[in-house]
Amino acid sequence: MKKILLLLAMLPSCLMAQEKIGNKIYKYGDLYHAIEGTSLISFEKADAKSMSKTLDYFAKARANVKSMNSLFLPGSDVSEDEFSRVLDENKIETLIVIEIIDSSEANMIRTTSSAYAVVNKKKEISGSSSSERSGSSSSQTSGSSSYGRSSSSGNASYNAKAKLKSTSSSGSTSTTKNSNYTTEMSLRLTIFSKKDSFKAPVAVVEGRATNGSPDTTDDQIARRIVRRMVKALDEQRAF
Repeated sequence: MKKILLLLAMLPSCLMAQEKIGNKIYKYGDLYHAIEGTSLISFEKADAKSMSKTLDYFAKARANVKSMNSLFLPGSDVSEDEFSRVLDENKIETLIVIEIIDSSEANMIRTTSSAYAVVNKKKEISGSSSSERSGSSSSQTSGSSSYGRSSSSGNASYNAKAKLKSTSSSGSTSTTKNSNYTTEMSLRLTIFSKKDSFKAPVAVVEGRATNGSPDTTDDQIARRIVRRMVKALDEQRAF
């Protein structure tokens, strides 16, 4: 099956007229009713989420689509006869092949810094006491103590005071990360029809998207392009 898809991807784009049909979306050939009946979509580089989103984009455009993985196990080796037989059994009338044809990368060094401050508070207590004798009495009075105030009983007293002392410290930390990310990607969508036994492309759509964020994944960029492609196909009345 890989050989078949490889042959399907070999397109004489230079012999077709290019026309812009959307935001960074271009077509070759005639798209009017190019996608008919039940269509099978092959998107080999797509992850599960991207494939699911691709099917959803086409379904919202009222296209009857199936994933290649729903008929053939990923990575399985299928002969040309077997491939044709499965397509006939499932009444596949249109074959849509999506592939990544170009991409560009950039390198970014990201440094993240953070600052911190720590304040320590310590409570210190200081106190003083005094006692007096009065007259000729030989007895000594005793007093009680209390926090933060003065109290006396007889001639004895005790004073206590609290003092708050604080210390602070600060600093900073930083981390550096070196990352590669995709800045531009181009996809090609090729349409084949059962009318000529899927031998030659009926039409081709190419799309491109740029990216300036290192947090954006390749699958997210690809989904963006596919969404634009399907919108352009719908506007061209391909379905």
